[in-house]
Amino acid sequence: MEISKETENIVQQLESLASPVRLEIFRLLVEQEPAGLVSGDIAEHLGQPHNGISFHLKSLQHAGLVTVQREGRYQRYRADMSIVRALVAYLTENCCRGTRNCSLPQSADLRLDEEILNENS
Repeated sequence: MEISKETENIVQQLESLASPVRLEIFRLLVEQEPAGLVSGDIAEHLGQPHNGISFHLKSLQHAGLVTVQREGRYQRYRADMSIVRALVAYLTENCCRGTRNCSLPQSADLRLDEEILNENS
């Protein structure tokens, strides 16, 4: 079986996110968009040693999930939101074969669900 470059990239991204510390770093960077954070601030937020955070940031950067920009002595890290959107799209591309079970709820659907719950109460 031949694996496409896209699939290899997705696997690398998911492997990078499989670490609890990297997942928390990534989630923090997504929350901090578009400003991002320098590594020292990331370490402080997570209560982790700076050298350990640097190791995890390299892994996320290598997987393409974060970008880095030098600012003097510091490096500012940001989640690459275009990659995040592509990853989510890939994972949900064939979600439940288009059934309502796993599609994202629309505001009208939420109101209908609330009305049904209220009627049944």
